[in-house]
Amino acid sequence: MSKLLHFCAEDVTRLFPPFSKHMEALKDTMIGYSVRKNIVQPVRQQLTIPNTSDRFISMPACVPSRGVMGIKVVCAVPSNKAKCLPTHLGSIQLYRLTGELLCQMDAEEITAKRTAICSALATKALADPESNILAIIGAGVQAESHIQALSQLYSFSEIRVWNRTKSRAETLVKELRSRTNNNNMNLSVSDTVESACSDADIVCTVTSSSVPIVFKDHVKPGAHINVVGASSPTTREIGDDLMLSDNLVIVADCMNAIRLESGDVILSGAEPHHELGHVLSSPLSRDPDQITLFKNLGLACQDVVTADLIYKQYLSESAEGQS
Repeated sequence: MSKLLHFCAEDVTRLFPPFSKHMEALKDTMIGYSVRKNIVQPVRQQLTIPNTSDRFISMPACVPSRGVMGIKVVCAVPSNKAKCLPTHLGSIQLYRLTGELLCQMDAEEITAKRTAICSALATKALADPESNILAIIGAGVQAESHIQALSQLYSFSEIRVWNRTKSRAETLVKELRSRTNNNNMNLSVSDTVESACSDADIVCTVTSSSVPIVFKDHVKPGAHINVVGASSPTTREIGDDLMLSDNLVIVADCMNAIRLESGDVILSGAEPHHELGHVLSSPLSRDPDQITLFKNLGLACQDVVTADLIYKQYLSESAEGQS
């Protein structure tokens, strides 16, 4: 059996694949899952810790085309926010198809970046290619990762951030402005969700809200929305008036998961129209006034493929070091 490797958060950061390579790998993964049907992945299993809203989540997947399978285990602890701890903590184990455990790695950066990459894939496929105003609703880890990912695809004239606790949005904007590669970003903090979304071409909801915060009259015709934050049957970010609008096209990362896990869909009674892998394989014809919505729950196969890219980068560096 191969020596077990453990990659801590710093190792994952050092070995993480470049944006374009990661995006191409996840595009192929989503098409493989939806179209080629060559990825095996059950709906995630969730255990709610008694007397809390905290969840213990297991997400296995098998990706035969890459010769690997794996599982991500996540603890979702909303109350950690008040303790200045991550609300999602987890690790990924990567296996050969023979069952040999190859490595274990910290999942925080993987989760943040693969989620944003999939939103970027959906945005590129569904949004106006001339989009120049981005609204970010929320100011946590996913807010930052979505700003970074989408800014690789669009030259935004304006990026607006809203958060229920305004100081968190101000801190995020300040941190992003302080980084050399973000000096040209026109970042601002919005006072309301409505002012953040007004005339925005792309809206990303990345909050821990359990009740709707974005409604139909907040969003302009032709806008694209990535709905990321609500990931359980009882939580939601989008109002019924928007979810049930005749002018809305709903795209899911996984049809089975969205019907079982997405409060935005379950509680509104909305019916999703397409799966992302199909859209990436056969692009939709775009009505310029139609609103598109991508419900991004996150899939285990995305974690496994990202972990495999990191593991392969480690092997490549090790081989170079021995030559």
